[in-house]
Amino acid sequence: MAYYERLALKIKNQILQGIWAAGDKLPSVREMAQQEQLNPNTVAKAYRQLEKDGVIEVQPGKGTFIKAMTATTVDQQKPLWQQLSRWLINAEVAGITRVQIDDFLNTRYSPTKEDSKQ
Repeated sequence: MAYYERLALKIKNQILQGIWAAGDKLPSVREMAQQEQLNPNTVAKAYRQLEKDGVIEVQPGKGTFIKAMTATTVDQQKPLWQQLSRWLINAEVAGITRVQIDDFLNTRYSPTKEDSKQ
């Protein structure tokens, strides 16, 4: 996974955890690059991806902000939920247990103290 994808995923994860809320202003590209020890071009690419995904909005002269969930956002999520449902069914058929799935998710996608820093 590319660095910009990791950063975009980290920000999405932080939104789900309530670290960032609708209307919150993200650090500037330069500030985020310093915080994350990334090249500013990488952060800019992550922000563009998040904007494309409908997660953030750029307000020229004001900054970059977390967008509120809208009906459109929820509609965009439907295919992902369908894919996840199919994946879980396939996992069950393959003998993967709920405990194994939970362990995997908790290991791979749970926040660390480092992820929670702003």
